[in-house]
Amino acid sequence: MSGAGAPDAPSTPPASGAAGTPGAADAPSPERARHHLARTDTELARITEDLIDILIARGVIQFTDFPAEAQAKLLQRRQSRAALSRRLQLLDDPGDAIL
Repeated sequence: MSGAGAPDAPSTPPASGAAGTPGAADAPSPERARHHLARTDTELARITEDLIDILIARGVIQFTDFPAEAQAKLLQRRQSRAALSRRLQLLDDPGDAIL
């Protein structure tokens, strides 16, 4: 019910778990939560790599600002992505089509 100047109440109350925690009844299983975190960790790692590349390209940071171990990991990932990209391009080469 709306009163003068009073906001409308939500149409459905939030779910409560056993301990009265809102949304606890809708919480994913531990296995689903672990899977979600693993998937988003991978996505976040890629975003972080892209951000590092952008900051380096804009001169905000230098590659040598990173510790040697981080430089080695970044270089290894760049090389792995480049090798995979070359392999995928070879697979898409229309000159290799069999008629």
